[in-house]
Amino acid sequence: MHTMKSILWRNILREFRFSFARFISIATLLGLGVFVLIGLKVTGPDMRMTGNNYYASHKMADAMINSNTGITKADQSYMRTLPHIKKIEFGTAKDAVIKGSDKSIRVGSKTNQLSINKVVSGRLPKSNNEIALSNHEKSKYKVGQTLRLVNNKGNADISGLKYASYKIVGFVTSSDYLMKENLGATSAGTGQLSTFGIVNKSAFTSSRPTIARISYNNVHGKSYTNQYEKQVQSNVDNVENRLNDRAKQRQSKLKTNAADKLNDAETKLTAQQTKLNQSKRQLATATSRLKSATAQLNQLRNSGQASSTQLSSQQAQLTAQAKQLNANRQQIVANQTKINQAKDRIVNQKKSLADLPDITYQIQSRNDYNSGYNQFGEDAKRIDILSNTFPIIFFAVAILVSLTTMSRMAEEKRQEIGTQRALGYSKFDTMKLFLIYGTLSGLLGSALGAWLGTSFLPKKIFGAYAANFVIPNFQTPPSAFWICLSVIISLICTIVPTVGVAIRMLKDKPATLMLPKPPKSGSKVLLERLPFIWKHLSFNYKVTIRNLARYKGRMLMTILGVLGCTALLITGFGIRDSLNGIVQTQYKDIIHYDVIGVYNSHASKESQQDYRKAADNLSGIKHETDIYYETVSARPKGMTNNQSVSMIVPKSAQGFDKFVTLRNLNTKKKLKLSNNGAIITQKMATLANLKVGDYLTVKTANGEKHQVRIAGITEMYAGHTLYMNQQYYRKAFNQSADYNAKMLMLNDRSAKNIDQVSRKLTRQNASITAVQSDDAKTTINNILAGLNHLVMIIIGAASMLAFMVLFTLTNINVSERIRELSTIKVLGFYPMEVVMYIYRETFILSLLGVLAGFVGGAWLHNYIMQTLPPETAMADLTLLWTNFTTSGVMTLIFSIIVMAIMARKINRVDMLGALKSVD
Repeated sequence: MHTMKSILWRNILREFRFSFARFISIATLLGLGVFVLIGLKVTGPDMRMTGNNYYASHKMADAMINSNTGITKADQSYMRTLPHIKKIEFGTAKDAVIKGSDKSIRVGSKTNQLSINKVVSGRLPKSNNEIALSNHEKSKYKVGQTLRLVNNKGNADISGLKYASYKIVGFVTSSDYLMKENLGATSAGTGQLSTFGIVNKSAFTSSRPTIARISYNNVHGKSYTNQYEKQVQSNVDNVENRLNDRAKQRQSKLKTNAADKLNDAETKLTAQQTKLNQSKRQLATATSRLKSATAQLNQLRNSGQASSTQLSSQQAQLTAQAKQLNANRQQIVANQTKINQAKDRIVNQKKSLADLPDITYQIQSRNDYNSGYNQFGEDAKRIDILSNTFPIIFFAVAILVSLTTMSRMAEEKRQEIGTQRALGYSKFDTMKLFLIYGTLSGLLGSALGAWLGTSFLPKKIFGAYAANFVIPNFQTPPSAFWICLSVIISLICTIVPTVGVAIRMLKDKPATLMLPKPPKSGSKVLLERLPFIWKHLSFNYKVTIRNLARYKGRMLMTILGVLGCTALLITGFGIRDSLNGIVQTQYKDIIHYDVIGVYNSHASKESQQDYRKAADNLSGIKHETDIYYETVSARPKGMTNNQSVSMIVPKSAQGFDKFVTLRNLNTKKKLKLSNNGAIITQKMATLANLKVGDYLTVKTANGEKHQVRIAGITEMYAGHTLYMNQQYYRKAFNQSADYNAKMLMLNDRSAKNIDQVSRKLTRQNASITAVQSDDAKTTINNILAGLNHLVMIIIGAASMLAFMVLFTLTNINVSERIRELSTIKVLGFYPMEVVMYIYRETFILSLLGVLAGFVGGAWLHNYIMQTLPPETAMADLTLLWTNFTTSGVMTLIFSIIVMAIMARKINRVDMLGALKSVD
């Protein structure tokens, strides 16, 4: 008995040695499936967990209130009483330019409770002339250096800051600034914020804060979970109207107080004018008396009745009175001038009071106040989308081939099973080979795939995306759920088919099992019924066609396997090409302007004129136009966070196509601005499920909501924009467009020149910011950089899968038909003819799989590209013919390589051994 057991184990080991290639191919196929499944499934959650840990360590605020003016102590007290407030911390921020550069910096106040700054090196500032910089600046500056700041005009007098020079005392990280570049819009420098610094609260000239950071006591769950995001947004929505009302009350009070002061001043001026008028009347009376006295003196002098002494005395009195009256007259004129000037000032102040900009208390959740937070979540979501499609196809192909391979293995062992049963081995003993073989191959593939899928793939993906973020310390803990699920699926694929076939065979008697299985009876194929085609085929092709029809299961498996791999390759190449094409289409065919210079329409007329004059005098301007520019928000139904929308109203709709080409996505037909509605960009229309004739609700910074009718939907690949003419704007917003921006198209469209032009515009007193059209290009390029790495990994894995599928199925084909191949070799076929006997079938099946893969790849690419891009971007759905060619050629090259490997096996076949009778 012991001998029988040892023989059985030796037989099992021998099977591993002789079919090692099959064992490795099964393990590799399953490993690839597990690698992609675990790798893509855990990356999104791992990114969110890493981000959440970073936010928690920095005590990131749940929401933020921003004000365009200082928040009064009364309003601070009011904000502390808002519902569900756990903590609220007030702060200030001012923007400046780093001396000797165009780089803008936001100098913020040090926080103690919320959105704290963590020291990487050095320390936080203690004195008012100390600053801690972003850790991203560590390579450019050192602790102890002096950082000099200037305003937009290059002067050291920076509004809101006590000092212009600061000693660098440390480098910090912040949850408010998650991106490494393009941290947001600013009024300083080129209009894009470059970096940030932290100073003491007392380093600011005003004691009134402009920012309120909030944490809530009713939020649960981690960042990016529906539970957390919905609750925060609900809290924000509930107090939004209250804050807007508070801001309006403050503005109304401010206007009332100012108006009262002006009225008081006007009353005082009226009283002064009355008094002055009285003085004027008294002066007139005195002047009249002086004239009468002078006349009387002249009469006395002429009559000679008075002595010369009397005349001289009276003349002296009258001269003194005249001098006094003249002095009084001059004083009255001077006082009248002052009163007139004061009246003019009051008139101007009343006009200014009418034009006073709205005070805003804008409350936003993390998704809205922090673009980096939103984008990091979007990146993780993109991986989730890929994880719902690619692993399914990978695993489906791997499972399909593994099932076929293990089933064929059991069929091959038919006679061996019969012999073992005849020798007295139990049914369980005969199945030990399949159980051990299947378990080891499944476990090896799962272990290899799980290891690479847990460590290698997530780190590669995060490394690509994190190039744009400051979030460090990516954590990839093993996912017990996905590893266990992968192991179970792998073991099912390797054990169930072999054991199932073995159990079915063990129902037969040993004597029956020891006989070879009778070959399938031949039958005519379809082409044989078409003699005009069949007669013209050579013998080799007739045999190939009959063999293909004879082994239908293997034919189907090969076609499906190649179909899946080709579809993956086409999609992988297609993702890259679709996104690469966006930049070309967006900035060559659609967007033609380079800069939108936004200025303050409530600034003094002189400042506004200076701004427009500066814009007109810029050199290298190809075209320019006046527009109204405002950033509004919209929240499509079913979405948690708001979408930022740029609203553009050109002063003249004529010639606007020089700056932006508005056209239909499908027909490319040009769209025109009408009086009946606005034109919205395609992605926003898709998100909000809008069609022409529907209405979109947009919200301004001061909380006012307006219904905008959609008259057209235009092609646009990055960002949301709303275009309308001045007539429709007046209709939708009940006011005339207050043109506050210059849209410029430059001759030199380089990034350097755009920065220079932006810098010249922001130097003007009235400037608010400069919006560069290629800001969206940066967003697209960031998405591209992240996806390209991922796509290359997917293409590599799909290529390996295609190779392993062809190798495994061709290996089965050769192993099954050793006797057939030996027969034709004995009949005198040349070695190449024997190889082509098999390869012809493989090539035809591969070609059919590739053609079917073209259809599957086009569908999969279309699905992925509609769901993969972020909420602010859209992809081009067209596929280049080079995608199909490259994917098809790669698959056929793999089949040639496989046949080159199989040729050695075929040429080494022992013909006599294979042809020996089994009886």
